[in-house]
Amino acid sequence: MVKRALLFLLCVLLAVPAAFAEGTSAAGSSLDEVIVEDYVEDDGMGEIVGQADQERPSIEGLTPLYTTKIKLLTATGTAASIRAQQDETSETLGIAGKGDTVTIYKVYPAFVLVEFEGVVGFVKRTCIDENTTTLDPETTPPYGVMMMKYVATTTGVAPVHTDPNNSSEIFPIVVGKGSKVAIIDFTQGFAKVLYWRSYGYIDATLLSDLVVVSPTDQPMSEDTPISAFSSFFKYNNGVELNDGRVKNIVRSCELMTRVLQPGEQLDFNAQIGPYKKANGYFPAPVLIDGGSQPGYGGGTCQSSSTLYNTVRQLPGITIVYRRPHGPGCARYLPMHQDAAVGSDSLNFIFRNDYDYPIRILAESTGEGVITIQIFKVSE
Repeated sequence: MVKRALLFLLCVLLAVPAAFAEGTSAAGSSLDEVIVEDYVEDDGMGEIVGQADQERPSIEGLTPLYTTKIKLLTATGTAASIRAQQDETSETLGIAGKGDTVTIYKVYPAFVLVEFEGVVGFVKRTCIDENTTTLDPETTPPYGVMMMKYVATTTGVAPVHTDPNNSSEIFPIVVGKGSKVAIIDFTQGFAKVLYWRSYGYIDATLLSDLVVVSPTDQPMSEDTPISAFSSFFKYNNGVELNDGRVKNIVRSCELMTRVLQPGEQLDFNAQIGPYKKANGYFPAPVLIDGGSQPGYGGGTCQSSSTLYNTVRQLPGITIVYRRPHGPGCARYLPMHQDAAVGSDSLNFIFRNDYDYPIRILAESTGEGVITIQIFKVSE
């Protein structure tokens, strides 16, 4: 856990210029300025793979999806281990060197199933280049895209389990009552969700108002979203200023909810920002000089990253500009799935290239989850 935390700090520092802290920064800027990245503590469970999701390393009956190169986080790294399980302590079946090309057959939150020179096994997503080649673009979504099948509302406090049974371990973030949650699928009476870099499971008896997400970008009805996505965040955890981070996520949801006309762009910094007190934002932990300090707008990167994952599901949306949070990306989402905001170099911009308007609906009660849905607006 300590190694992961230190690595994340290094990654963000490599990717981001100085943020703005309480009082003044080194350049003399005041607290009430644009910030660049919020600080998120490691929960120690971000890459757990439950028993239900453990699979043997086999490509039998599978179609190859992507090819990519081994790309390591550190300059001194030379190779990636091909593992027998989705566990970095499991048996090493083979080695792929830096720059070697591997073929991806399945994508999981923290690993990919690959074949390299006849060896089949699991490689951590932190060891591969996100600039993959899609082998059949007509039938395969872009690398990292995760389609959701449903959206539901929690009827009470909802724990997220590591396996689809109530006796399994519970993740640290417990979702509050009345929260919208995007669901991958249902299994054994549980809703399967994406939790940080893991799969999680919510007891289906704690969910209501189930809505089907259209499997294509043509809605089944005007009330059917054409894409949806959720990410999870800590709240009421006793960490100084985390309450401000939660409020900033809620505030950014209010500003994200809008209609985009055909050809219209959304510029996150320009339209969801500025990240200032006058725009309804609060001080929250931000990463500065390797440590956490107060800065306005901390938390908005999780909002922009959730929106990024929602729009990536739609072929009629064009990503104009996006940057990750350094080589290690943000831990509250799978590797390569984040979009940092908060400075000239860190922003998220996309364009509606459909011939119809789309409506973005971003929601969060402030209790553990942000969910974004996109709808086709009827003429």
